[in-house]
Amino acid sequence: MSFKKIIVSLALVMSFPFHMVQAHEINDKRPMMLEDKNYTEYWEQYFYLSDGSLVTSQFLVANFPWPVGKDHGIMLGTLVTPEGELYVIKNGRNFGDWGYKEDVLDIFIHTHRLSGSGDDVNVHLENTMAIVDINSKSPIPAFSHDSYSSDEGYIETSYYAPSLKGYGNWQLGEEAGFKPNGPVHNADITEGFGVHVLMTDKVDQLIKNWTRVTTVGDANHKIFLSAINRPDDNEDTIFKLFVADKTLDTFSDVDIKYENMTKEKDASYPRKLKIKAKGEKGDIEGEVIFTKKMDHFNLNDHLNFFERSFAKSNPVITNFRYIADYNLVYKTSEGEQQLTGKALSEYVDIQPVKKAASKDRRRRRR
Repeated sequence: MSFKKIIVSLALVMSFPFHMVQAHEINDKRPMMLEDKNYTEYWEQYFYLSDGSLVTSQFLVANFPWPVGKDHGIMLGTLVTPEGELYVIKNGRNFGDWGYKEDVLDIFIHTHRLSGSGDDVNVHLENTMAIVDINSKSPIPAFSHDSYSSDEGYIETSYYAPSLKGYGNWQLGEEAGFKPNGPVHNADITEGFGVHVLMTDKVDQLIKNWTRVTTVGDANHKIFLSAINRPDDNEDTIFKLFVADKTLDTFSDVDIKYENMTKEKDASYPRKLKIKAKGEKGDIEGEVIFTKKMDHFNLNDHLNFFERSFAKSNPVITNFRYIADYNLVYKTSEGEQQLTGKALSEYVDIQPVKKAASKDRRRRRR
């Protein structure tokens, strides 16, 4: 599938009007394949590799209007090398050239595959840009954000793999300047998460911004934060503390202050989070600082003039991806515990569609 057709497909996901349908409980093993013409669903994986690289992949399934058609699949991935170079990996296919299994997580789109059984989650990306293989496990059970409805649709979100850890490798291909492929880069540790989303309205009607923070490295604990701010200014936050893949505490009444806001083009993002929350066993307080930039990703930055013409009616979505340093104090009846470490962090800023300025068409007087 051509890049132009992929962009048209993505534009249709974000910009076409949608109609309200009854919410479904999503199935983390396979796409729902709803008949609704506005059905959109995707599995998104983030991995930070021990060589300092970042891999993301989104396996998206949707029904599109003509000329793309229903039951369409798109894989949009990114590879950020340790040197900070970004490579976009993408393909789209009609049903038949993409598919899935009913009873186990196994989705392929062209030469890309997301698969798993039990705790296993495996990602294979392959085209002329790059080849990526990651084998991982997520022993922590899935958990979800609350279902949210807008005036014309809804969104459901499940962290089907909240804590992925494994190993992997990547190599650049001919499209990246190698013939046929560059050297293989091995990483003995990969860490990240997998999230599954189903939505039936424009993304800016469902999400205003989305913050995700999860521990990477050799800390003896893991923090997990997923905070969604809705367009109606309501907040939906998941904040958990894990030890040895077991939930130590789940926090509520989470207060997040977004500090050192930084403007970039049509978006903005914080450089620091101040967090305060009450848990079932104790309270937690401290800060998360976005320290090492991995990528500022906006798909519109990778479009040519023709493709931008299709994206004019899209919400502006910018992903600010960082390795963060956090310093938190966890207080229980047994005392205080200092929690410090590094985290894979992302702040997603979503700006509504810009309305074109009205033109004065009054006739010029002679």
